[in-house]
Amino acid sequence: FLLYLQRESEFRLIMAIINRVGPPVEGGDFFGREKELREANKKLDAGLSLLLSAPRRIGKSSFAKRLIEDKKSLGWKCVYVDLEEVRDENGFVQLIVNSFSDNQLLRKTDEGLSQGLSKALDKFKSISIGGIISLDIKDRDEQENLYGCLKNLMVHKEKTLVVMDELTLFLNVLRKTEGGEGKVSYILNWLRGFRQVSGTEIRWLFCGSVGLRNFTSMLNLSYTINDLDEFHIDALSETEAKGLLKGLSAGASIELNDDIIDLILGKLQWYIPYFIQVVFSKIVEEAETKVTPQIVDSAYDGLCSEKYLSTWSERLTEYGEYEMLARKLLALLCMNPAGFERENLLNDVMIGKNATEYDACSLALSKVLSMLENDGYILKKGPIRTFRSPLLRDYWYRKFIE
Repeated sequence: FLLYLQRESEFRLIMAIINRVGPPVEGGDFFGREKELREANKKLDAGLSLLLSAPRRIGKSSFAKRLIEDKKSLGWKCVYVDLEEVRDENGFVQLIVNSFSDNQLLRKTDEGLSQGLSKALDKFKSISIGGIISLDIKDRDEQENLYGCLKNLMVHKEKTLVVMDELTLFLNVLRKTEGGEGKVSYILNWLRGFRQVSGTEIRWLFCGSVGLRNFTSMLNLSYTINDLDEFHIDALSETEAKGLLKGLSAGASIELNDDIIDLILGKLQWYIPYFIQVVFSKIVEEAETKVTPQIVDSAYDGLCSEKYLSTWSERLTEYGEYEMLARKLLALLCMNPAGFERENLLNDVMIGKNATEYDACSLALSKVLSMLENDGYILKKGPIRTFRSPLLRDYWYRKFIE
C-alpha cells in the first residue's frame, strides 16, 4: 500500500510503515530526516566525530542506525555498541572487545606492542570473528593495559563509524560505584584518546536518552568531549509529521483524513516520532477502521496516565543532587500552561531559605533549567519557560499534581 506526500513542491513515495513504539526503527520503517542525514553524513565524511544532541525520545538511536545503513552502503566498517544494560567496567570492556572483534575493527597481532600490553592481550588473543570472549579483570594495572591494547589494536586506516549508544546511562551507573567518578573520568579520557590518534579514519557518534553534555558538565569533565561536533536533531517538520501519520495509517489499514491528522498534531504541537507513535497506538486500540475526533480525544486522555511516558519521570533520578529541584520546577510549570519567567521560579525556590542562599539557589536554578531544556522537558520563549510538550505537561499534572 503506497501513498504520495507533497513536500516543498515535490512528490515523494511513502511506504506503509509498521508502528514500532519504543525500540529504534530501522529500514523501511524509518521516516523523514533527509536534511539531517545529509548534514550528518557530510560531517562524518569531513573527518568529524559527532555528539548527537537532542531531547529524549526524539529518535536518536533510530537516526544513528540509519547513518550506519548509509555508511555500510558506501563500504565503511560500522559497529553499534549499546551500553544500556552494562553495569560495570568488566561488562564494558567485554562488550567493546566483542563488538570490535565481530566487526573486524581489531588487528590480530600484538607486534610492536610493549611487553605489558602483550601480557594483557593474552586475555583475548584467541579472538575469532563471531566468537565470544569472557573477561574478568580485577587488577587496575591489568585493566589499564587492556585499555591500552584496545587502542593500539584498532584498525585506524579504514573508513569506520563507531556508534556508542546510551554511554551516559552506563557512566551514571558506574559513577555510583566505589571510586566511580575516577572510573568515569578514565573511560571518557580513554575514548577521547581513540579520537586523537593521528590520521585515524575512525569516526565516532555518541547518542543516548540522557545528555552527555549535561553529564560531563556536572562532573567538570566537559574537556573530555570538547573535540566532538555537536549535531542537533529536533522534532519532525509539520510536513514530515503528516507523512509519518499517513504511513502509519497505511500500515495499520486505518483511515486518517486530513482533519483528523490536523487534530492529532494540534494536540501534540511538538512533533517527535515517539509521541506520534504512542498516540497512534492508542487510536488503533480504540478504532476499527475509521477514526473520529472522539477517538482522538480519548486516546490522548488515556496516554496521560499510561506507562508510555513514565520514563520521563524515572530519568530525573540521573540528575543526582538536582533531581528534587527539577521536580519542583516541573510541578510549578505544569500548573500554568502559559509558563513562568525565571524570576518567578527563583522566588518560589527561595521560599523558606535565607537571603544568604540566594546566589547558590540562583546558580542551581540556572543549571537545572539548562538541563531540563537540553533534555526536552521545557522550552524557553523569550523570558518565559513552559513545558515543551502539551502531552508531557498534561501527563505531569495528572501524575503528580491532580
